[in-house]
Amino acid sequence: MRTTKIKIQGLTIPYLIGSDSARYWPMRLICEAMGLNWHSQAAKLHPPRYTTCEHDVSLPGQPLMRRVLCLPQSDFEFWLKSLSSRKVSPAVQRHLDQLRTHFFGGETPVAEQPSAPLAAVAPAVLNRILLWRVQQEDRTNRPELLKLISNQFQESSGFGIEETQDHQLRAAVASLSSIIYQHDCSMTASQMPISLRVDAIIKSIVEDRTERTHLPDADFAALLCGIDLEQQAGSVQQTS
Repeated sequence: MRTTKIKIQGLTIPYLIGSDSARYWPMRLICEAMGLNWHSQAAKLHPPRYTTCEHDVSLPGQPLMRRVLCLPQSDFEFWLKSLSSRKVSPAVQRHLDQLRTHFFGGETPVAEQPSAPLAAVAPAVLNRILLWRVQQEDRTNRPELLKLISNQFQESSGFGIEETQDHQLRAAVASLSSIIYQHDCSMTASQMPISLRVDAIIKSIVEDRTERTHLPDADFAALLCGIDLEQQAGSVQQTS
């Protein structure tokens, strides 16, 4: 494993290159270089949302750092997309913008998009959660379960999934998750990498309904970013 660095304007961050040319990003060093609180970020960097690994990191003039938590390239980009620049200092926001421009060009991450576009995203997010649950059923039972959960959502929320607006999305995700939990959703769904990640995020949100009613910002951002990446990859299959 070879250690190198990337320089983006005034920001310098290290990364590792494996024998197969795969890149791994040492997250504590990156957070410290950006000015992010490492401990708050470390609390989020665990399965099922992220696939982590540990590698030794050797930097010139510094002692060898052993078993540093790292993210592979795809997870590192996922992490960059899910960060909210609204909750960090101007200096951290500047570094975050620099990294996003370097990796994604002019693309605006889902977590940073203004409220208005989310009006169209809200039904897609809720339908993706519903799709996850329905796909666990035998095909013959899917239409009935789809209708049942949709009706329960409308009864509890006062509006249908397709009518959900941007400002209602967070509460709607919590409501739909609670309804699904009552139907014992514990099966594994998709085998496609990004879909599997979205499935795991949805599952963790649903199972947390027993312990809290508030939907954490990190879970909400991860859900939106995961579905955005999934749609970009064209990996979502429509329920037949």
